Amino acid sequence: MKNDKRTKDIVNTIMAFARLDFSHKIPIDDKGDTLTAIAAGVNMLGEELRGNVISLKEKEQLLKELHHRVKNNMQIIISMLNLQTINEDNERLLALVRDSQNRISAMALVHEMLYSTKDFVFTQLKEYTDFLSTSLFISYAPPNHEIELELNIDEEIFFEIDQMIPLGLIMNEMMSNSLKHAFKNKNKKGKIKIEAVTNEEGWCIINYSDNGAGLKKGFDITKTESLGMQLIVMLTDQMDGTITFESKNGLLYQLKFL
Repeated sequence: MKNDKRTKDIVNTIMAFARLDFSHKIPIDDKGDTLTAIAAGVNMLGEELRGNVISLKEKEQLLKELHHRVKNNMQIIISMLNLQTINEDNERLLALVRDSQNRISAMALVHEMLYSTKDFVFTQLKEYTDFLSTSLFISYAPPNHEIELELNIDEEIFFEIDQMIPLGLIMNEMMSNSLKHAFKNKNKKGKIKIEAVTNEEGWCIINYSDNGAGLKKGFDITKTESLGMQLIVMLTDQMDGTITFESKNGLLYQLKFL
């Protein structure tokens, strides 16, 4: 009967550990039998788990603080750039600063989203693109525009920070280019469409298109002097991906990477 109680104490303590409750401790008697040895082992396990969980929570807090600080520091840089333009009337310089601010914001958004997750590891592409597009439309879309955005992105696509930052910058360049240049001659009307899926081989395929003015004849994405286009090529290489484009009835990019 007494052994039944001891066994029950052991089981209840192990179940408490599974709930991350390490306040339970099994009383140790002087019998020196198998149950005593098991009870002592369970108590030792509880102490070790308590230390590991505290360490893990500390690491999680540090990671959370890291992402928060990186995002805040990026916001400070954006504010500093803004201060530099207060008395500036050079339109070309103002456009360069605005582009730089949006590129920094695209990176800061990754850290902001990671800060709000539980594991601080993965960012959902669909949610990221939704936030990014909202910001870019505010920054670049002409007043009273009628530009439609269609997102068809698989909700199961997630990326770690090493992929999400370059991908976020690529998406930033594609969308900002469309909003700045594609619809000038279309009475501010048009459509941007972004599709993303993962195929059976594990490749992520992103199709980005707009129905705007398209590119000039003979345009070579690998030889352009446009910083935005250069960034798209450079970052695609960094991700070990491939990118193709077609300028017909607008512009279509296809980005593929593992």
